[in-house]
Amino acid sequence: MNSAEAIKRMEDRNFLDKIYGFAYRRSRNSHEAEDLCSEIILAALDAVKKQSEIDSFYGFVWTVARRVYADRCRESRRGAETVELAENLAGRDDIGDFIEEQEQRDRLRRIFREITFLSKSYRDVMVMFYLDEMKVKDIAARLGLLETTVKQRLFSARNTVKKEIETMNERNLTLKPVSLQFFGTGSPVGNDARNKAERLFSQNLVYLCKDRPRTAKELSDELCVPMPYVEEELDIQCKGENGSYGLLRKLEGDRYITNVVLVDYEEYDAANKIYERYMPEVCDRVRSAVEEKRAEIESLPFLGPRREPEFLLWSMINRCWYKIEGIVRELVEKRFYSGVRPAGRPFTAVAIAVRPEDRPKFDFYGNDGTDAADICGYKYVHMENRYGKRLKQSFACCENTSQNPALLMLLRSIGGLEAANLSESDRESAAKAIEAGYVRKNGGLLEPNVIVLDGNGIEAFHALSVGLADGLDDICEKIADELGTFMKKRLPVHLNGEYRNYADLIAGIRGLSDLTESCLADGLLCQPKGGEGIVVTVNR
Repeated sequence: MNSAEAIKRMEDRNFLDKIYGFAYRRSRNSHEAEDLCSEIILAALDAVKKQSEIDSFYGFVWTVARRVYADRCRESRRGAETVELAENLAGRDDIGDFIEEQEQRDRLRRIFREITFLSKSYRDVMVMFYLDEMKVKDIAARLGLLETTVKQRLFSARNTVKKEIETMNERNLTLKPVSLQFFGTGSPVGNDARNKAERLFSQNLVYLCKDRPRTAKELSDELCVPMPYVEEELDIQCKGENGSYGLLRKLEGDRYITNVVLVDYEEYDAANKIYERYMPEVCDRVRSAVEEKRAEIESLPFLGPRREPEFLLWSMINRCWYKIEGIVRELVEKRFYSGVRPAGRPFTAVAIAVRPEDRPKFDFYGNDGTDAADICGYKYVHMENRYGKRLKQSFACCENTSQNPALLMLLRSIGGLEAANLSESDRESAAKAIEAGYVRKNGGLLEPNVIVLDGNGIEAFHALSVGLADGLDDICEKIADELGTFMKKRLPVHLNGEYRNYADLIAGIRGLSDLTESCLADGLLCQPKGGEGIVVTVNR
């Protein structure tokens, strides 16, 4: 190996980590370790440059490391014993051998393989490094720490974990890890408790408190995690972001239970299938409603080209579904939860526990809107788009329309825009607008490829969308009876006040997607090509 190849190998992050590990083990603190590590690397670089060929890279580097460490020991008068230790280590080939004895490494690997979530020992770094397999630099960025600080905590934590290997190794852990998928809006006042449960250990701790109250001791035994770490995590999950509301609540007797609706994926799937069974019938009723209201739909004040109902329905079906879902929720509340006071917290989220063997189906559609004033000759502009399984999100909530050339070109194309008169920069913006599905070319004119309405007609458009659910009361009653019975058996008593979240976010989250798929299969909706699901209203 020549010197250039040796220098390249010394740039490897794993190699540098091993050097730092050796230095840290022989230092009193991280500052000393950093100094020693730097000295070893600088000395090795200097020595490499003086060699034309290196027979054994690790042997060569380790000779340098031994010398640097020995010199430091002599200078600091730390004694001949430490010097002898360094010299004894020099006979090995791979620096990795110096970090851990093989038997110890294997035992650690076995523990980390069995426990897919680790305790709070030295906080997040151990979990992120060993279980989430994050790199040191990524951990440092996530936690706002120096990379050397992360390394220090990793090596210190490993020493702590070793002391508990024997006890932990004798435990037979049967709990399968879960990941929590959160749905909902969180809180609009800066306390989204979900942000405190991003790690697997946090999520599994919360999950264990799903069905019945647990003490810290019970959780410690279940997870095979020392009590202090469990107690610390429980405190975090009870406080949340604002220190008063989290995913767990503490009961009398120092017991803990979930503070939000949390269900297994199997339960979530079963709840959504209640709606799914009625989708073909709902689709038939919607078809009839479209036919009945066709004249009203066609008489809307369109400012762009008129589009067929199959295109318009992409922007109408969501409000139709929200109406169906609202009727079902009201019926469930009236028939099954009339004496229950709804939860008053501004936190609307639920969690679905997914295991490795699950094949989750989380199809759903959302809506985002944005507003602008005094733009392209209009006093006020409102844009909204629907997105989900078959529709990409065209723009996000509060999109800055004035900074989006494609959206500006859409507004300019209302009423028709001569393509031949466009400047070079405008031609580029027009191409982007066509590619995004906002604009289409009709001969020599550019015109909107989305629904464009005069501002005075948007209320009528929304009313017609909601009206597509007219005449569905009998179906809604059947769904509500099934759903209410289902919820009564499964919603924990202490979370009865969360029945609205259960009905909307557990049972109904997939419903709009199921209705969309039924309408596609029945020909009520067209296969999306571009522009579907976008509505623009303008006021002059």
